[in-house]
Amino acid sequence: MQLPRQLKGFTAFINGEDKYGILIDISRPKISRKTEDYTPGGVMTELTTVHGFDKLEMEITAKGYEADMLKSMSSTIGGTLIRYQGALQQEDGESYQQLKGEARGRIIEADPGNDKQNEGGEHKFKIALVYWKETLDGEPILEFDVLGNKAIFGGKDERTGLRRALGL
Repeated sequence: MQLPRQLKGFTAFINGEDKYGILIDISRPKISRKTEDYTPGGVMTELTTVHGFDKLEMEITAKGYEADMLKSMSSTIGGTLIRYQGALQQEDGESYQQLKGEARGRIIEADPGNDKQNEGGEHKFKIALVYWKETLDGEPILEFDVLGNKAIFGGKDERTGLRRALGL
């Protein structure tokens, strides 16, 4: 029997600045295919066709007031660089695995939450991504390059044929 890998700790670097101790929550991008269902004549059930992917978004929550990230809101479409680093461990072992994520995007929403005296508060940010890469102990798991029209899973780029057909 195997036990699941559990996140034991994480940090992130926003535009090169370490946010260890400041960030309390990161939602890595949800990977969702854009699909269409249809029933072709003579077929007994619906089929689902794939037409790319839904928009990649990441959410970050910081404890307290986060001026540096607010200043980054004026960046270009891929002007905010985020490097995520997590430590995973299975309870039946002592070693850790390194989960890394690299993202480029633009902060599209900043929610300062409520101001309450004697409370640190939370600052929430939503980032629309144009790039996301995830590795486990250096092994590539997935990579999305929206502007480069690439979707790579386990080293296989499923958009190669499309780019070739378009002459890209």
